[in-house]
Amino acid sequence: MTVERKPYTPTAAEWTDTLDLLCAHCAHAWGCDVLEGMIEMKNGNAWPEGGWVTDPGAGVTCLSYQPQERERLSRQRLRQAMRNAVPMCSGCAAQKGSEASVSLHTRRDFAAAVKNRSLFACHAGDNHGKPCGGWCNAVRHQAKGARS
Repeated sequence: MTVERKPYTPTAAEWTDTLDLLCAHCAHAWGCDVLEGMIEMKNGNAWPEGGWVTDPGAGVTCLSYQPQERERLSRQRLRQAMRNAVPMCSGCAAQKGSEASVSLHTRRDFAAAVKNRSLFACHAGDNHGKPCGGWCNAVRHQAKGARS
């Protein structure tokens, strides 16, 4: 599946929401050269390499986005999350071809949560905020691979 991303220039009305969406969750946060480049672009300069782009599944993303480090779950809290997990839905980040699995931000957040065993929550309807079933499956798979 080829994902076509194009440089993104937010309108004046979109700036605050886009900044909150992209930069507030990024490990680079507010000291980022890309953010400075996006501000300069707003004032007429060229689009910065690694900057904001359209992203099917997310609307807009930053090519330089890196997830913030989250707390690694203790064994007890991980077991509890596994018990409380909701079934993997059709829109799950772990479901190949879903909008979430195409979203750069979501893929990077999901991969970091699996690698670090930090909670990844479902974003769908009534299950919003509950441990994601796809994340649980990936963490279990990773644990089995580590034991082999």
